Amino acid sequence: MSGVRIESDSAELTEIFEWAKLTAAESVYDDGATGPLDVSEAHPGPYRQVPYRASYRAGYAHRSGYYQRDFVHQAVGAQLLGWARQNEDMLKSLLATATAEHGGWPVWALNFDGETPLAIDYRSPQEFVREVPAIFEMVELVHVLYRWTGDTLLLEHRDFWRNTLGGFLADHDTQRPNGVAEGSGLGIFQGAASYNEHPTAHFREAGDAFGAQYAATLHAAALELACGEPEAAALFERTGQELAAYFRDTWSRGKADVVVNGWTVDGEPVTEWGRETTFFMPMKGLLAGDPRSEQLLADIDRLCADPVGAPANIEALTYVPDLFLRHGDANTAWRWIRHIYARRNDPHVVPQQGLNGSYPEVSFTLVAQIISGLLGVQPNAAGNVVTTRTSLPHGVERLEAFDIPFGAGTIDVGVSGGTQWLYNGTGSPLEWRVFAGPRTGFQDPHLIGPVTATLTVGPGERRTLTAK
Repeated sequence: MSGVRIESDSAELTEIFEWAKLTAAESVYDDGATGPLDVSEAHPGPYRQVPYRASYRAGYAHRSGYYQRDFVHQAVGAQLLGWARQNEDMLKSLLATATAEHGGWPVWALNFDGETPLAIDYRSPQEFVREVPAIFEMVELVHVLYRWTGDTLLLEHRDFWRNTLGGFLADHDTQRPNGVAEGSGLGIFQGAASYNEHPTAHFREAGDAFGAQYAATLHAAALELACGEPEAAALFERTGQELAAYFRDTWSRGKADVVVNGWTVDGEPVTEWGRETTFFMPMKGLLAGDPRSEQLLADIDRLCADPVGAPANIEALTYVPDLFLRHGDANTAWRWIRHIYARRNDPHVVPQQGLNGSYPEVSFTLVAQIISGLLGVQPNAAGNVVTTRTSLPHGVERLEAFDIPFGAGTIDVGVSGGTQWLYNGTGSPLEWRVFAGPRTGFQDPHLIGPVTATLTVGPGERRTLTAK
């Protein structure tokens, strides 16, 4: 675990971070550990003991593996906590399963050996759990990790992102040919359109998959630039713009401008509250500049707090702070961070899991939401650029983070009142870009807003910027 730590004038914020940091560490495995294979409620044992590879728990505590969906949401927290090796191995292992035999899909879950599909979710190469948003989030994650680490080995996954946004997409755009990836309309073992495993409709296309595909397209453009392929980057950029326009003008338009969050296998629009199908759309940037966005955000905030409409599982709520941090609403994000933390000792909806707080997505995402969210640290390690767009909630005046992993070194970042500062603990000069105005999201390659200042920070140097 890295030495990353924070200081704040908010004792509550400090307490949450320290709890999250220590709790996340309980989920980590190093190379050389040994443990059981295929542990789950469906397989009571006995279990074969196998060597584990560097990884961390991303999914239920009573199973012996990690899940695509959880992994992509936990990876920034893991990076901040010093588990870049685990991220590298887990990403490589999952992408290695995206074979022709599997139809281009990565398997849904792997055991901690990094090789064996978790049996409860895998019946055969043609019958295993798969949900459309996840494969696109894996594309996004390649770029996110590249921005944090600057590791050019990540660019070697180019065949994966090109196939996902090329041949794979074409294969899953046949029933409603419109450039948007489709699900089967059947169960999760046949390729569900949405992360929402208890939908109110049989989705052919879902808002969370559309949002994930849109984000993946923009991140692929940035990856192509990093590979020195400007023409490919421009194509992905244009495709992203076309997707955004199609979503805004057609796909999401219901009667009286109600936001559509999916389309059924019968070609009918879905406007009912859909949890992930609803809140992933603005979280991935699809409603940027849309006049319907403000009301939709208010509805999401209300419905996630409604005992009837709220997701029953705590891990689904861990996306809600991300959503409001993306839209510059630190107060609402902080309220949800506190809410999630307050429920850490409640029983999880799945009894075998234990307490809410033992579900690893809770602790990992809290770490990311404090440093990458409230402090607004957005890295570009390969370009030696750090962007900050701080957004502190009312009642918090000072937040400082130390020994944040960045490329091959570390940085320190802080804000206190109207003063921001950055310390360069790497061996190279850094360009520090300070942005004002609303933020546009975690690791977003398309920052929008006025630059307050651009400063060069030499190795071992600390620069301070005070608002005028």
